[in-house]
Amino acid sequence: MEALELPAMMLALVLSFGVIIAKVMITQLIGRMNRQINQVSQIKVEALGRLKGAQGQKSIIAKNKLLLDRKKSKLDKKMGRLKKEMGEMQEEESARRKRSEARHVS
Repeated sequence: MEALELPAMMLALVLSFGVIIAKVMITQLIGRMNRQINQVSQIKVEALGRLKGAQGQKSIIAKNKLLLDRKKSKLDKKMGRLKKEMGEMQEEESARRKRSEARHVS
């Protein structure tokens, strides 16, 4: 029986060391994976922050564009009215000159 006990104890000791080594390796692997997960989550948070900032800038740009388009439209309408008034004034001026010339010729 003693002949079987020594190899069985040695085998149990080797297996125990194997289990301990495997546990250490798995613990290190889990730690490495947790660090990678944390890095990825930090990158994700940073990317989402940049995305939110970009969306904010886009909305501001859209609002500014809309405001500028409204101002342009108002200015175009005003320029149209002023051009029309200038045309009318030029017609009146031309009519005055013709009447003035007609008076001088007579």
